Amino acid sequence: MTVIVKSKSPLTVPDRVRRRAGFKPGDHVEFKVSRGVVTILTKRFAPSSPEDILTGEEAKKVRHALKQVREGKTALWSRVKDELGL
Repeated sequence: MTVIVKSKSPLTVPDRVRRRAGFKPGDHVEFKVSRGVVTILTKRFAPSSPEDILTGEEAKKVRHALKQVREGKTALWSRVKDELGL
């Protein structure tokens, strides 16, 4: 399959290629170049310790916080510290 490399946009991996390669939304990919050949590899990240994995309750709190940020419900840290007496 051939795609055109444009000067002002990222290179697009066609859907058919992404599916066959098993790329999923949010995957990190690594590009390797050797002798004019580009290889694209999916980077899988394993947590370094069990503490790096969120519990279900922690994940719920993170999703809630991200929703608040997207909705613009934020405050300056200095204001939060004042309200908490820190």
